[in-house]
Amino acid sequence: MSVSTVSAHLRELTPEQQGEELLPVLPALSGLLPGGGLRRGSVVAVERPGLLCLMLAAGASAAGSWCAVVGMPQLGVLAAVDAGVDVSRLLLVPDPGSRWPQVAAALLEGCELVLLRPPARPSAQVARRLAAHARRGGGALVVVGGVAAFEGANLWLRAACPQWIGIGTGHGRLRGRRVQVVAGGRGSGARPRAQWWWLPGPDGAVAIAEQTGAEPAAVEPAGAGLAGAGLAGAGLAGAGLAAAGLAAAEPIVPDLATADRVVRAEGTELVAIGQG
Repeated sequence: MSVSTVSAHLRELTPEQQGEELLPVLPALSGLLPGGGLRRGSVVAVERPGLLCLMLAAGASAAGSWCAVVGMPQLGVLAAVDAGVDVSRLLLVPDPGSRWPQVAAALLEGCELVLLRPPARPSAQVARRLAAHARRGGGALVVVGGVAAFEGANLWLRAACPQWIGIGTGHGRLRGRRVQVVAGGRGSGARPRAQWWWLPGPDGAVAIAEQTGAEPAAVEPAGAGLAGAGLAGAGLAGAGLAAAGLAAAEPIVPDLATADRVVRAEGTELVAIGQG
Protein backbone atom coordinates (compact mmCIF):
# COMPACT_ATOMS: atom_id res chain seq x y z
CA MET A 1 0.00 0.00 0.00
CA SER A 2 1.62 3.26 -1.13
CA VAL A 3 1.84 6.39 0.99
CA SER A 4 -0.45 8.31 -1.37
CA THR A 5 -3.03 5.49 -1.26
CA VAL A 6 -3.07 5.50 2.55
CA SER A 7 -3.51 9.28 2.64
CA ALA A 8 -6.33 9.23 0.10
CA HIS A 9 -8.12 6.41 1.94
CA LEU A 10 -7.89 8.27 5.25
CA ARG A 11 -9.30 11.43 3.69
CA GLU A 12 -12.30 9.42 2.52
CA LEU A 13 -12.84 7.97 6.00
CA THR A 14 -12.51 11.29 7.86
CA PRO A 15 -15.80 13.16 8.34
CA GLU A 16 -16.09 16.47 6.52
CA GLN A 17 -15.38 19.37 8.88
CA GLN A 18 -14.71 22.13 6.40
CA GLY A 19 -15.23 25.59 7.77
CA GLU A 20 -14.29 24.54 11.29
CA GLU A 21 -11.06 26.28 12.26
CA LEU A 22 -10.44 24.25 15.42
CA LEU A 23 -9.94 20.57 16.15
CA PRO A 24 -11.88 19.54 19.25
CA VAL A 25 -10.02 18.80 22.49
CA LEU A 26 -11.01 17.37 25.85
CA PRO A 27 -12.66 19.82 28.29
CA ALA A 28 -9.58 19.93 30.52
CA LEU A 29 -7.51 21.31 27.62
CA SER A 30 -10.02 23.77 26.23
CA GLY A 31 -9.33 26.35 28.94
CA LEU A 32 -5.63 26.46 28.05
CA LEU A 33 -5.82 26.68 24.26
CA PRO A 34 -6.68 29.83 22.28
CA GLY A 35 -10.28 29.53 21.14
CA GLY A 36 -10.73 26.36 23.18
CA GLY A 37 -9.27 23.96 20.60
CA LEU A 38 -6.34 23.10 18.33
CA ARG A 39 -6.13 25.42 15.35
CA ARG A 40 -6.02 23.55 12.05
CA GLY A 41 -2.72 23.86 10.24
CA SER A 42 -0.82 24.62 13.45
CA VAL A 43 2.31 23.07 14.94
CA VAL A 44 2.27 22.31 18.67
CA ALA A 45 5.43 21.56 20.67
CA VAL A 46 5.08 19.31 23.74
CA GLU A 47 8.00 18.79 26.07
CA ARG A 48 7.74 15.03 26.67
CA PRO A 49 5.81 12.00 25.48
CA GLY A 50 3.12 10.87 27.89
CA LEU A 51 -0.41 11.65 28.99
CA LEU A 52 -0.31 15.26 27.81
CA CYS A 53 0.32 14.13 24.24
CA LEU A 54 -2.36 11.45 24.45
CA MET A 55 -4.92 13.98 25.66
CA LEU A 56 -4.42 16.00 22.48
CA ALA A 57 -5.23 12.92 20.42
CA ALA A 58 -8.18 11.93 22.61
CA GLY A 59 -10.39 14.87 21.71
CA ALA A 60 -9.73 14.61 17.97
CA SER A 61 -10.22 10.83 17.77
CA ALA A 62 -13.41 10.99 19.87
CA ALA A 63 -14.79 13.43 17.28
CA GLY A 64 -14.11 10.94 14.49
CA SER A 65 -10.75 12.22 13.27
CA TRP A 66 -7.89 9.94 12.32
CA CYS A 67 -4.72 10.38 14.39
CA ALA A 68 -1.21 9.02 13.89
CA VAL A 69 1.78 8.54 16.16
CA VAL A 70 5.21 8.52 14.51
CA GLY A 71 8.53 7.61 16.13
CA MET A 72 7.21 6.69 19.60
CA PRO A 73 7.71 2.93 20.06
CA GLN A 74 7.27 3.30 23.82
CA LEU A 75 3.69 4.52 23.46
CA GLY A 76 1.35 2.48 25.67
CA VAL A 77 -1.88 1.60 23.89
CA LEU A 78 -3.59 0.84 27.21
CA ALA A 79 -2.51 4.28 28.42
CA ALA A 80 -3.98 5.76 25.24
CA VAL A 81 -7.30 4.05 25.93
CA ASP A 82 -7.28 5.28 29.53
CA ALA A 83 -6.61 8.83 28.28
CA GLY A 84 -9.70 8.67 26.08
CA VAL A 85 -8.10 7.95 22.69
CA ASP A 86 -10.26 5.99 20.25
CA VAL A 87 -7.58 3.51 19.20
CA SER A 88 -9.74 2.26 16.32
CA ARG A 89 -8.86 5.59 14.68
CA LEU A 90 -5.19 5.55 15.64
CA LEU A 91 -2.27 4.70 13.33
CA LEU A 92 1.10 3.77 14.81
CA VAL A 93 4.44 4.08 13.05
CA PRO A 94 6.83 3.05 15.84
CA ASP A 95 10.01 3.24 13.75
CA PRO A 96 9.70 5.25 10.54
CA GLY A 97 13.44 5.02 9.84
CA SER A 98 15.45 7.65 8.02
CA ARG A 99 12.47 8.64 5.86
CA TRP A 100 10.48 9.89 8.85
CA PRO A 101 9.87 13.36 7.30
CA GLN A 102 8.23 11.75 4.25
CA VAL A 103 6.16 9.42 6.46
CA ALA A 104 4.97 12.30 8.65
CA ALA A 105 4.19 14.44 5.58
CA ALA A 106 2.11 11.66 4.02
CA LEU A 107 0.14 11.11 7.22
CA LEU A 108 -0.53 14.85 7.53
CA GLU A 109 -2.30 14.66 4.18
CA GLY A 110 -4.81 12.15 5.54
CA CYS A 111 -4.83 12.45 9.34
CA GLU A 112 -6.15 15.43 11.25
CA LEU A 113 -3.62 15.06 14.07
CA VAL A 114 -0.11 13.62 13.88
CA LEU A 115 2.05 13.10 16.97
CA LEU A 116 5.71 13.11 15.90
CA ARG A 117 8.87 12.46 17.86
CA PRO A 118 11.77 13.24 15.50
CA PRO A 119 14.96 11.21 16.03
CA ALA A 120 16.88 14.50 15.89
CA ARG A 121 16.08 18.18 15.60
CA PRO A 122 14.94 18.68 11.99
CA SER A 123 16.51 21.31 9.81
CA ALA A 124 14.66 24.56 9.22
CA GLN A 125 13.81 23.38 5.70
CA VAL A 126 12.26 20.12 6.92
CA ALA A 127 10.35 21.97 9.66
CA ARG A 128 8.91 24.43 7.11
CA ARG A 129 7.86 21.61 4.78
CA LEU A 130 6.08 19.69 7.54
CA ALA A 131 4.33 22.86 8.72
CA ALA A 132 3.21 23.47 5.13
CA HIS A 133 1.80 19.92 4.92
CA ALA A 134 -0.15 20.55 8.14
CA ARG A 135 -1.62 23.77 6.73
CA ARG A 136 -2.50 22.17 3.41
CA GLY A 137 -4.04 19.07 5.01
CA GLY A 138 -5.98 21.10 7.58
CA GLY A 139 -4.72 19.07 10.52
CA ALA A 140 -2.39 19.68 13.45
CA LEU A 141 1.19 18.52 13.92
CA VAL A 142 2.22 17.82 17.53
CA VAL A 143 6.00 17.56 17.91
CA VAL A 144 7.41 15.90 21.03
CA GLY A 145 10.57 17.48 22.37
CA GLY A 146 9.51 21.04 23.13
CA VAL A 147 10.30 24.24 21.25
CA ALA A 148 13.94 23.16 20.95
CA ALA A 149 12.85 20.19 18.80
CA PHE A 150 11.02 22.10 16.08
CA GLU A 151 11.51 25.58 14.67
CA GLY A 152 8.46 27.77 14.28
CA ALA A 153 5.93 26.02 16.54
CA ASN A 154 2.72 28.03 16.97
CA LEU A 155 1.95 26.71 20.44
CA TRP A 156 3.83 24.96 23.24
CA LEU A 157 2.62 22.85 26.15
CA ARG A 158 4.58 21.60 29.12
CA ALA A 159 4.03 20.09 32.54
CA ALA A 160 5.90 21.67 35.46
CA CYS A 161 6.15 21.27 39.24
CA PRO A 162 5.14 17.59 39.52
CA GLN A 163 3.78 16.70 42.96
CA TRP A 164 3.25 13.03 43.71
CA ILE A 165 0.52 12.31 46.25
CA GLY A 166 0.55 9.42 48.70
CA ILE A 167 4.15 8.97 49.79
CA GLY A 168 3.68 10.98 52.99
CA THR A 169 6.91 11.40 54.96
CA GLY A 170 8.86 8.88 52.95
CA HIS A 171 6.56 5.88 52.84
CA GLY A 172 3.20 4.90 51.43
CA ARG A 173 1.68 4.28 47.99
CA LEU A 174 1.65 6.69 45.08
CA ARG A 175 -2.00 7.61 44.46
CA GLY A 176 -1.75 10.45 41.94
CA ARG A 177 0.27 13.32 40.54
CA ARG A 178 -0.56 17.04 40.44
CA VAL A 179 1.24 19.04 37.76
CA GLN A 180 1.01 22.60 36.53
CA VAL A 181 0.23 22.49 32.80
CA VAL A 182 1.47 25.64 31.07
CA ALA A 183 0.56 26.73 27.54
CA GLY A 184 1.94 29.58 25.45
CA GLY A 185 2.87 30.41 21.90
CA ARG A 186 2.68 33.04 19.23
CA GLY A 187 -0.08 35.35 18.06
CA SER A 188 -3.33 34.83 19.95
CA GLY A 189 -1.60 32.23 22.14
CA ALA A 190 1.31 34.44 23.16
CA ARG A 191 0.05 35.08 26.69
CA PRO A 192 0.97 32.05 28.82
CA ARG A 193 -1.83 30.28 30.68
CA ALA A 194 -1.52 27.68 33.43
CA GLN A 195 -3.74 25.20 35.25
CA TRP A 196 -3.13 22.60 37.93
CA TRP A 197 -4.14 19.13 36.76
CA TRP A 198 -4.32 15.64 38.14
CA LEU A 199 -2.10 13.75 35.68
CA PRO A 200 -3.29 11.17 36.70
CA GLY A 201 -5.56 11.53 39.74
CA PRO A 202 -6.25 9.06 42.56
CA ASP A 203 -8.93 7.41 40.40
CA GLY A 204 -6.54 7.09 37.46
CA ALA A 205 -8.30 9.79 35.44
CA VAL A 206 -6.94 13.07 34.11
CA ALA A 207 -8.84 16.04 35.54
CA ILE A 208 -8.44 19.69 36.51
CA ALA A 209 -7.22 19.94 40.10
CA GLU A 210 -7.92 22.63 42.69
CA GLN A 211 -6.14 25.79 41.58
CA THR A 212 -3.68 27.30 44.05
CA GLY A 213 -3.80 30.79 42.54
CA ALA A 214 -0.02 30.85 42.16
CA GLU A 215 1.59 32.27 39.04
CA PRO A 216 2.94 29.78 36.48
CA ALA A 217 6.25 28.48 37.76
CA ALA A 218 7.88 28.90 34.38
CA VAL A 219 5.69 30.71 31.91
CA GLU A 220 7.89 30.29 28.86
CA PRO A 221 10.43 27.65 27.88
CA ALA A 222 13.86 28.94 26.99
CA GLY A 223 13.86 30.17 23.41
CA ALA A 224 10.11 29.82 22.83
CA GLY A 225 9.78 33.27 21.31
CA LEU A 226 13.02 33.25 19.35
CA ALA A 227 11.70 31.44 16.26
CA GLY A 228 14.54 28.97 16.39
CA ALA A 229 17.41 31.35 17.08
CA GLY A 230 19.99 29.56 19.18
CA LEU A 231 17.65 26.70 20.00
CA ALA A 232 20.06 23.93 19.13
CA GLY A 233 20.73 21.99 22.29
CA ALA A 234 18.45 24.19 24.41
CA GLY A 235 16.39 21.43 26.03
CA LEU A 236 13.48 22.29 28.28
CA ALA A 237 14.97 20.32 31.15
CA GLY A 238 18.20 22.31 30.93
CA ALA A 239 19.83 24.95 33.04
CA GLY A 240 16.93 27.40 32.89
CA LEU A 241 14.43 25.05 34.50
CA ALA A 242 16.98 23.54 36.84
CA ALA A 243 17.67 26.98 38.26
CA ALA A 244 13.95 27.42 38.83
CA GLY A 245 13.74 24.10 40.65
CA LEU A 246 11.54 22.51 37.99
CA ALA A 247 13.10 19.11 37.54
CA ALA A 248 10.76 17.27 35.16
CA ALA A 249 9.50 13.83 36.13
CA GLU A 250 9.57 11.05 33.56
CA PRO A 251 5.97 10.16 32.68
CA ILE A 252 4.74 6.69 33.56
CA VAL A 253 3.27 5.09 30.43
CA PRO A 254 2.56 1.33 30.41
CA ASP A 255 3.73 -0.54 27.34
CA LEU A 256 1.59 -2.87 25.30
CA ALA A 257 2.93 -4.74 22.30
CA THR A 258 -0.35 -5.01 20.41
CA ALA A 259 -2.54 -2.36 18.81
CA ASP A 260 -5.69 -2.19 16.72
CA ARG A 261 -3.75 -0.76 13.80
CA VAL A 262 -0.04 -0.54 13.23
CA VAL A 263 1.42 1.13 10.15
CA ARG A 264 5.02 0.22 9.40
CA ALA A 265 7.19 2.23 7.04
CA GLU A 266 8.96 0.03 4.49
CA GLY A 267 11.00 2.08 2.06
CA THR A 268 8.53 4.37 0.33
CA GLU A 269 5.46 2.38 1.36
CA LEU A 270 3.28 2.05 4.44
CA VAL A 271 2.01 -1.37 5.44
CA ALA A 272 -1.16 -1.56 7.55
CA ILE A 273 -1.29 -4.37 10.11
CA GLY A 274 -4.27 -5.47 12.15
CA GLN A 275 -7.98 -4.78 11.93
CA GLY A 276 -9.55 -2.77 9.14
